[in-house]
Amino acid sequence: MSFEPRAYLSLTRANLLMLLRNPVASFSLTLVLLVLLGFIRLISGQTVHTRVVIVDRSTLPEAAVLVQDIRRVPVFDVTEAGADAAGRQLQQGTADLVVTIPAQTGAVDASGRPVPAALAVRYLAGSAGEAAVPTLRGVVEGFDEQALHQVPPVSVDASSVSGRAMGFIDALLPGVIAFNIIGSALMVAAGVFAGYKSSGVLRRLKASGISPPTFVLAHATSAFLLGMAQTAAIVLAATLLFAVHLDLLALVVLVALGYLVFLALGLAISGWIRDPQRATAAAQSVAFPMIFVALLSGALPPSISALTRYLPISYVTDGLQQLGRGAGLGLVGGDLLWLAGWCAVLLLAAGRVFRWD
Repeated sequence: MSFEPRAYLSLTRANLLMLLRNPVASFSLTLVLLVLLGFIRLISGQTVHTRVVIVDRSTLPEAAVLVQDIRRVPVFDVTEAGADAAGRQLQQGTADLVVTIPAQTGAVDASGRPVPAALAVRYLAGSAGEAAVPTLRGVVEGFDEQALHQVPPVSVDASSVSGRAMGFIDALLPGVIAFNIIGSALMVAAGVFAGYKSSGVLRRLKASGISPPTFVLAHATSAFLLGMAQTAAIVLAATLLFAVHLDLLALVVLVALGYLVFLALGLAISGWIRDPQRATAAAQSVAFPMIFVALLSGALPPSISALTRYLPISYVTDGLQQLGRGAGLGLVGGDLLWLAGWCAVLLLAAGRVFRWD
């Protein structure tokens, strides 16, 4: 049977209206992901402070300079106390880090050289105090160079280069978008077709004389348009909350191919497995491992990533990660080719296994 443009447009419009009339089912996953992005922005904007207690046993002015240097660290909340009080605060958990400045700090010997002094630092294991030790070392090194004019035997000469720094959102956003693609393409396609079969909708459509290609393409188009709108909402939220900048053309092409791949996969599953409940269960069995791969793509061990790298979701997340690093359409060409191949294979499979009942 041939493709019917008028029937295709009518069915696409009807499918879109049906999806929009049930916003809970159509947008609940996207809404949850948007809330997740908002929550991450909220907690990422809160700086973790370290409670530092200084025990200053030196009466020399150089020690006072060191105390002032420690106070200038923005994430340090600094107080001074005696040795016993500082120890109690550390034990009770009201302090994260105790810094004891020895009496000889700032003293010089007969030749005029500074007397060696080691700061005693104690911290709660696993607390912000432990994470703050490298920052404290940097303060002490700066004090050695600027206040005592003593350059350490080994120093660091650091300089910055232009480029885009990768943050937590750059690692998370590809997984979030991939999660939405799987949920709104694979799960929706399999679930809706399973519902059509169980309710007898497909039999009635068959009796109307509509060709299978027209019906399948109309359904895929409506789901595709809805999914692209959902992705646009997620990307817009990430742009507003985290100032994420992605190549728009490359993003549209990559996400569009990803949706087509998982729509075809959902149609293939629902066409191959005729029982609606079994089709939904099979779609979930395929979706959840891929969601796991998408969200943890950057943390998977090499032995596992060597096996998952050929899954279609891996090409979606890899392409999105490259776009997050500032890549354009040309640099994600390999991912696009693999997705196009997956799309062709799965669309062919979906067409061959489609059944009206």
